[in-house]
Amino acid sequence: MEARHQTTINKYTGHLPVNVFNTDVQVFPPHWHERVEIVYVLGEELNIGLNNSVYTLHNRDILIINMGEIHYFLKQPQKCDRIIIHFDLSLFEEIAHSISGRRLTEPLITCDTSGGSTGSPVHEYFERNILDINNEIKNKEPGFEFFVAARLCELAAGMIRYIPNEKLCPADKNKQIKKLELLEEVTKYIDKNLHREISLSEAAKYVNFSKYHFTRFFKDTTGMTFWKYLNNYKVSKAANRLINSSDSILEIAFDSGFNSIKTFNRVFKQVRGCSPSDFKKAIIE
Repeated sequence: MEARHQTTINKYTGHLPVNVFNTDVQVFPPHWHERVEIVYVLGEELNIGLNNSVYTLHNRDILIINMGEIHYFLKQPQKCDRIIIHFDLSLFEEIAHSISGRRLTEPLITCDTSGGSTGSPVHEYFERNILDINNEIKNKEPGFEFFVAARLCELAAGMIRYIPNEKLCPADKNKQIKKLELLEEVTKYIDKNLHREISLSEAAKYVNFSKYHFTRFFKDTTGMTFWKYLNNYKVSKAANRLINSSDSILEIAFDSGFNSIKTFNRVFKQVRGCSPSDFKKAIIE
């Protein structure tokens, strides 16, 4: 399930398997990818769901999300700028398993400046490399790709050496893969049938689960209920069309699986914090 609706300011798509971009997107539904993601907060407060936990990040805090981990942005009190780095483990070839075969048990690195202007040595280590990568890609001075590759190696090494982690046994790795594959089937089914209402029973039956086991599976895997996920996903798709098409709000509402404009307005406001018309107006302005 690929990320969508990310406002890109600087993004690198050159020879290295890395993307760096700045964004202030407020809500984003659960997703995962085969890349490591590092989030560095430039604003005041950011709420991120990671697997079945929710983390509240503040200015200069860092969250590291390993490959295959489900994560999402929750509705924020206000817009919050951040730097996001995605990098593919193919950069490290034979030693990539050192990262992919582990679970980060404490992925949040807070910036505690109570003792001075800088945080802990670990925070300072990650912050320096994140900002260096961001600046190198933004400025693109001669040799910048070598500097970026070197900093990515430092980030990967820091994940193993400085972030508490545990090695996954083959059974746990297989279990995680099967959960993601199953969730992938559900999200594909939702996407295919987005134009109409989808019931919990219908989704559970599609993957041969009882309603009870499907409800537990979905909450344990994504950290949210099926209904909350479905509404977030539908609103995310609708918001994308509001930005990128000239379709009417009524047309978008029904195409996104809402049976009335009233329901669409209510759910959209719950997820985005504003009505669809106000959202579109803000984009135009």
